Amino acid sequence: MGMRKTMAALVLSALVLVLSGCVFTKPEASLYRLPKLSGEYESLESQIDALLSSGAEYAAPTSGSNLQSVQMIDLDGDGEEEAVAFFRRANDKKPMKIYIFKAAGDNYERYAVIEGTSNQIYSVNYADLDGDGRKEILVGYKSSSDVQGLSIYPLSPGTPEPLLITGYSRYANLDMDGDGKQELLIICSDEESGARVDYYNWDEGVLRAKSSLRLSSSVAELSQLTAGTLTGGEKALFVTSVTGDNLTVTDVLALRGGRLQNIASAADVNQAPAEQIFLGLFPRDENNDGVTEAPMTRALRRFDEESEPQYYVLWEQYSVDGTVSDVQSCFHNVSDGWSLVLPEEWNKAKLTAARSAGGDESIVSFYRANENGSWEKLLTIYRLTGEAREGLADIGDRFVLAQQVDAVYAAEIGSKWSVQLDEQSLRERFSLIMAEWTMGDN
Repeated sequence: MGMRKTMAALVLSALVLVLSGCVFTKPEASLYRLPKLSGEYESLESQIDALLSSGAEYAAPTSGSNLQSVQMIDLDGDGEEEAVAFFRRANDKKPMKIYIFKAAGDNYERYAVIEGTSNQIYSVNYADLDGDGRKEILVGYKSSSDVQGLSIYPLSPGTPEPLLITGYSRYANLDMDGDGKQELLIICSDEESGARVDYYNWDEGVLRAKSSLRLSSSVAELSQLTAGTLTGGEKALFVTSVTGDNLTVTDVLALRGGRLQNIASAADVNQAPAEQIFLGLFPRDENNDGVTEAPMTRALRRFDEESEPQYYVLWEQYSVDGTVSDVQSCFHNVSDGWSLVLPEEWNKAKLTAARSAGGDESIVSFYRANENGSWEKLLTIYRLTGEAREGLADIGDRFVLAQQVDAVYAAEIGSKWSVQLDEQSLRERFSLIMAEWTMGDN
């Protein structure tokens, strides 16, 4: 088994090099060829070569996290990886072909072939939906820029019949009712150019549509689906949309009374959640407590009408009845690439921030409004670049928060600091913004 896994790693490594464009001296038809391997992989290679020689061509999925033309994955849970290969036969009535090869002793043998009428496989996902220990194969097909279809196939020999065929724009699979089986949430356009989500659950071994509801935005505005957890441990789907005006809204979909509900709408299911300024943040477990938080943007006070608006982010948790709990707030500085967890003792209603940038430094200062109309400086954070950045970070009462190759982040605590924090405590509140890397939609 160790040799088999080693060989599988070599197969995928070679494919990664090919798909990344690192190999470009051979003809295109040979770019996706399996590496020359010994033993059981020779039979797999010969079968794939035979398919290519008979007129088939590689047709890897174009989106999602599984993008290789040949993918090694344990589908039946026996500890041995199956090979899943994606091809197109342009002249066939069903041109898309997905071949599944199973290991048998020292060989790989063809186990099943899935066929589709589309000309393109958009995505593929593998998940044990029915809880039997065997992964189903979820295939997203694309016929045009606007038409997508989802087909779900069981792992069975020969030519498997689909468990479900439906149109979709996006989908998610997760166990929302805690029965050990995964349900499907299918998002598609409705008749009024909005977005609708259909909830599918298992019923006597069959996936059936149980309920539907409208989302707050259109399909075109959908940005990210996040499978998360509510305060009581229930699973939920957070659907984040972003408009062309850089506004965002998050729907929180969960089961309540056996029906799918948007618990972000509270008691009024017909009222969409409020739109917020989008700061590039999506739902996540912000404080590492096992519960998913959704970011809500709130405006800080302004010095005057001419000053640039500044915002802070309030991270909120949801319970299944729609109750919202505030967890923590932070200042998310996208321009300079850092974030700061704000002290709970700071009165956000009296807090403002001012940013200036020029030359080799950008500066953000936090102020508190006094009753007499004056402003009291609490904290200043610097992003310093240029050759003199390390020296500038050590001027006066400044101290270093973090360093990068081309930048130093420093801070200076105001004389009227209202919360007792030392340098180390401030460093713990400070973090650099890391870009989120995604593999595309499903």
